[in-house]
Amino acid sequence: MKFARCCFVAIHLVATAALLISLFTGLRIRAVLDDFWRNYSYLLPQGEVISIHLLSGMLLSLAAFCYLIYTRLKQQDKKRTTTRLKHKYHHLVIRLGHWVLITAIISGWLIWLQAPVINKLASILHYLMALAVIAYLFSHSYFHFIDSGVGGLKRVFVPGKGLKPLFFIIVFSLPALAWLSHAFIAQNQYQTLLVDDLNPDTHIDIDGIANEGIWQQAHQISVLTHGGANFDNGQTRIWAQAVQNEQEIYFALRWQDANESLSHLPLKKTEQGWKVKQQGFHHFDETEHYEDKFAVMLSNSCDYGADGTAHLGHQPLKDKPVNWHQKGYHASLDNQVRDLWHWKAVRTNGMLLADDNFIGKPISHKPGVRRYTAGYQADGKESGAYVMNWLWYKPDIIVPKRLPQDNNKLALFNQNALLPWFESTPYHKTTDRYPVGTELPSVLYRSNRFEGDRANVRAKGIWKDGYWHLELARKLDTGSQKDVVIDSGVCIWFSAFDRSQVAHTRHVRAIQLVFAS
Repeated sequence: MKFARCCFVAIHLVATAALLISLFTGLRIRAVLDDFWRNYSYLLPQGEVISIHLLSGMLLSLAAFCYLIYTRLKQQDKKRTTTRLKHKYHHLVIRLGHWVLITAIISGWLIWLQAPVINKLASILHYLMALAVIAYLFSHSYFHFIDSGVGGLKRVFVPGKGLKPLFFIIVFSLPALAWLSHAFIAQNQYQTLLVDDLNPDTHIDIDGIANEGIWQQAHQISVLTHGGANFDNGQTRIWAQAVQNEQEIYFALRWQDANESLSHLPLKKTEQGWKVKQQGFHHFDETEHYEDKFAVMLSNSCDYGADGTAHLGHQPLKDKPVNWHQKGYHASLDNQVRDLWHWKAVRTNGMLLADDNFIGKPISHKPGVRRYTAGYQADGKESGAYVMNWLWYKPDIIVPKRLPQDNNKLALFNQNALLPWFESTPYHKTTDRYPVGTELPSVLYRSNRFEGDRANVRAKGIWKDGYWHLELARKLDTGSQKDVVIDSGVCIWFSAFDRSQVAHTRHVRAIQLVFAS
């Protein structure tokens, strides 16, 4: 029986460790969205914590299963229980703690499984249970402390005496339970998007409408994404379809967004001069005066945490600079390139393109460059660009690069949030006769579109009735080392931005493309 007790103590310690790891990594993930927890960033773990959170959650599920059965068996010995716990409220705390733990585990699994009906509520419930776990740990420790002083706190981690033979059997069934859990997770590691065949003679207009007959027949999946700024509870559902004709692949995407956001860091004339309208751009986390965006990442592997590229925290890469917004970086630490398509409602939609980027190994920090982007980089280009319409950025006063040639077109420029280079002139104080309160676009177009590797993804988005509709097209094999060759088995991730610079939504499980033939 001593050996059985050692097994139980070990399981209890594992459960406690898994609970604490799940709690702290979960709060780190929450800090990406929640300013409150970001204030405690230096107390939370950093790096590739998403996979750790999932693994600790699985371990906690197994250990909690054993522990909860033990507590049910132990309740039969009422005399022992009432003698050891002096306060009746302690019994209530423990009982509520068990239900909190069960609810946290179940809601976590529902989020991972993408349960379509209750997934949105599961996300809210999972966070509330994390807060309840904190309250439970403090309450449980408090009652042990007032019962037995500092020495009583060890009972939070090491259980009392008394074991049932059935529990001994359960403990030794853990390897089998672990193997079954691992097999279940491996089987459900990703969702599947069936890529239908497209007749080579069928033409698809990349116009954001998706009214061709093939889209009425193509398979469709939906995924609820979490953690984005400005969305309802940080969530939006994304619907996706894909077809291919052995040369190109086409995507039709749709996601919920209550408003079309085309105001991208506009310039406003004040008594002191021109200012950038911003709420968080000074630390690269604008969530008010920004355009809507959408990102697609592709990879030849399908691991958690955006295939291991999401590194959370204020300095998740120890030898790299601290990031301004304390949310983290994207970087590839395995020397594999992940393809990243970044559609922007103002800066690239008029080009009929998505910005073709990639996630590679972390670059070296360049002195004088305020924003460090780690592995997030743009593909090369031969020509074409947009630039910001200021000589340098300061949070108080800036000097514009250019002013419109025709003041009568100012309303049109502001509506499109773009100022064409050849319809503007260099800024000079003598030509700055605009009244206080005037607004100018901050995006200055030097040409109509990118050319070269950065222009490999054709795209067009249209907002209508609370939804963005986006069509994308790219060659299956562009020949670029910065692009992933698209074939059956490639995994894909989607992220939506609601007038936010970096605060995008995400989903845990990858989506694997499976070609119909």
